[in-house]
Amino acid sequence: MQISIPSLLRIKPGAFDNIGRYLASAGFKNAAICWGEGMRESLSSRLDASFAKAGVGKTVEETVTDNASESLAKAAYALPAGTDVLVAAGGGKAIDACKYMGFLLKKPVLSVPTAMSNDGFCSSTVSLPVNGKKRTLPAAIPWGVTVDTEIVGKAPSVFLLSGVGDMVSKFTAIHDWKRSFHQTGEIVNDFAVLVSLQSAENLANSKNRDIHSPDFLKLLAGSLVMSGVAMEISGSSRPASGSEHLISHALDRISEKPAMHGIQVGLATFAVARLQRNPNAELIRGVLEETGFFDWLREHPLRRSEWTEAVKLAPAIKQNFYTILSEPGMTDRLIEESATGGPLDGFLA
Repeated sequence: MQISIPSLLRIKPGAFDNIGRYLASAGFKNAAICWGEGMRESLSSRLDASFAKAGVGKTVEETVTDNASESLAKAAYALPAGTDVLVAAGGGKAIDACKYMGFLLKKPVLSVPTAMSNDGFCSSTVSLPVNGKKRTLPAAIPWGVTVDTEIVGKAPSVFLLSGVGDMVSKFTAIHDWKRSFHQTGEIVNDFAVLVSLQSAENLANSKNRDIHSPDFLKLLAGSLVMSGVAMEISGSSRPASGSEHLISHALDRISEKPAMHGIQVGLATFAVARLQRNPNAELIRGVLEETGFFDWLREHPLRRSEWTEAVKLAPAIKQNFYTILSEPGMTDRLIEESATGGPLDGFLA
């Protein structure tokens, strides 16, 4: 089995201003730029200066507003012939767009996330609308990842808390994967498990809980990168996604206004860890409490009725994807714990 991992990884303050040098050092001469909404206005002058200093040119520069797979395919095949690398600077929509176009064209992608809200900026899959319905599609795992900790540190706290929620989910995802092995015989990739758990443990066992501190930002970014690599090693989302992600996907379908992905996943991780009797349940609770994740949820609780419906729907979100919610009575038990006066009190309203 052949796997791909990023060749370039820069996580430090000021990394954004060195992007041109990183590209030039790798032999790239002409880049297509995909901006996230609102990012071009605030960062394009810095990127221009970086490119000019390094002698790197631009073939096209667009802000991604339409990330339907059909639109991205047209945009990919319309790129000028001289384009030898795609650069995505922004949030998930821009990065997913570049990763998908890179996959179609077999061209390298530099991922430059401006927020640490999930591990998608370094994964080999994307979630895109296909004929109006979101689907998980293959994508190019980035050739390089550049995280400027000064930029991501200025993002609203909810983005960082979302990243924390996505990271702790690796504990419950691995538990579900191993549970599937015992119940269905599904093969578990031990190395992917090791990488995924290590990424989560590095963050969870750190004594630093200040989400805006440079050390925490570097640790969170590195952990999210390793989570993406774990998925590439396994060839699936299993090392990073289990029953907690199914609940979040269900919330995306039924909620009037879904919360940020990692916020939904983080709450579902807390609930599912209790259901699994996961040995890391208390560690998960501590991380979510001490980083301020739970404080944010207390101020912005999810709708209890939508949560209940999402738990019911979750087992059917993915076919042939065994988790603890596949077992008789488990969704009912989770719904019971979601009732008023239960452990999720204050997080649901």
